[in-house]
Amino acid sequence: MSHRPIAALTASIVLALGATACSSTDEGDSASDTSSETSSSPSSGPADTAALDGVTVTGDFGQEPEIEVADDLSVDEPVSAVVIPGSGEEVADDSSVNYRFRIVFAKDGTDVSGNYAETAPQKLDLAQQAPFITDAVVGAKIGTRVAIALQVEDLVGSGQASQYGMKGADDLVMVLDLISMTQDPLDGPDGDAVEPPADAPTVTEEDGVVTGIGFDDAPKTPSDELQVITLVEGSGDAVAADDNVTVDYFGTVYGNGEAFDESYSGEPVAFPLTKGSLIDGWVEGLEGVTVGSRVMLIIPADKAYGDQDSGDIPAGSTLVFVIDVLGANL
Repeated sequence: MSHRPIAALTASIVLALGATACSSTDEGDSASDTSSETSSSPSSGPADTAALDGVTVTGDFGQEPEIEVADDLSVDEPVSAVVIPGSGEEVADDSSVNYRFRIVFAKDGTDVSGNYAETAPQKLDLAQQAPFITDAVVGAKIGTRVAIALQVEDLVGSGQASQYGMKGADDLVMVLDLISMTQDPLDGPDGDAVEPPADAPTVTEEDGVVTGIGFDDAPKTPSDELQVITLVEGSGDAVAADDNVTVDYFGTVYGNGEAFDESYSGEPVAFPLTKGSLIDGWVEGLEGVTVGSRVMLIIPADKAYGDQDSGDIPAGSTLVFVIDVLGANL
């Protein structure tokens, strides 16, 4: 499976955990309409908020904001201000939140990066962020919109600006919407067991952990159609296209039984359920599966890696995955 690369500019600091992108996340506790200059005090830090006097942010919370910047904006150090105050849970320095953002060049308002066009917010772990993010966000409440004025080098690090075709001293304006606190994934499948077809591959597990897949009762030649076999029917929300799905999985080549890739020995992983980010068999097979489910996907080569080798997977291979759907848009 291939991961969708996140926007390169924001990978180093703002989106440290990657793109996560998806549809069912609650869009915050406050959805006010605003047309406001950023005049509130920053959440912490001694920086002079006059640097934000020339910044005007308009639009509804959770929707892409319009950002207007005065010609004379000058940023010496990062400074933040609240545009829309929230009323939800207070963000701590070890919180993990779902957020949306837009970054523009101060000089002309052109876009640098953003995620409002994504189906769902992305995840921000405050413990892994740079001080200009924590200064702006820690102490704010879910439902808050904040604006930050900063320089490119604050975002990507000293000496790194040139690789993005920018200058380190270029001024930027970033707007962040704090959508919701993230949730923990399930510990494992949670639902009703479903009897699989008699000729389905069998799952070997130990204490709920998948350790192998057997093919003694399965057809010697696999079907050339994608098969989705439910083993546990979860009671959570159905997964939709472009959701960020948190899973445990075990994958093997049809007829082999040994894992070429699995997550049970480590931590669950999150993938955007988007074509081009994952093999087509995952995207098509998991859409509509409910959170808490365990499913087996039997994926023909044309929905996997086709006629190309991929690591330990020979060209033309049918793949079999057992997947525990532990969460969506957490």
